[in-house]
Amino acid sequence: MKFAIVLVVAFICAVVNGQTPLNLTEQQKLRALQYSAECLEKEKSTTDAAKALIKGQFDGLDKNAKCFGNCFLEKAGFLIDGVVQPAVLSEKLGPNVGQDRLNAIMSKCNSLKGSDNCETAFVLYQCYYKEHASFF
Repeated sequence: MKFAIVLVVAFICAVVNGQTPLNLTEQQKLRALQYSAECLEKEKSTTDAAKALIKGQFDGLDKNAKCFGNCFLEKAGFLIDGVVQPAVLSEKLGPNVGQDRLNAIMSKCNSLKGSDNCETAFVLYQCYYKEHASFF
């Protein structure tokens, strides 16, 4: 399992270090890596599933991958018990996406719900990803 965590952390490092449209500080990058490693271990998601989720390849993802996403979004403060936190989204994504654009995305996405917190996080992430405002 530790090897899988190293692989995901290396992959996420590549994403966070220049292949993502978000302008993250070094502290934010480190926090994202920490959250990812913790959630990968907690949710027993596979490295491939975590990579697919981060890259927006949503077909065929299992419950563990969806729960990995929920874990990450909760640790980041974007969700609490399946409920979107608009103030946190505005604070963390607004500067990168633009507040007006983010407000439009939030209006479109934030009311989406799944059958449980993992599914809710998954449908929310899909919506934000498709609107080019990814959390990762």
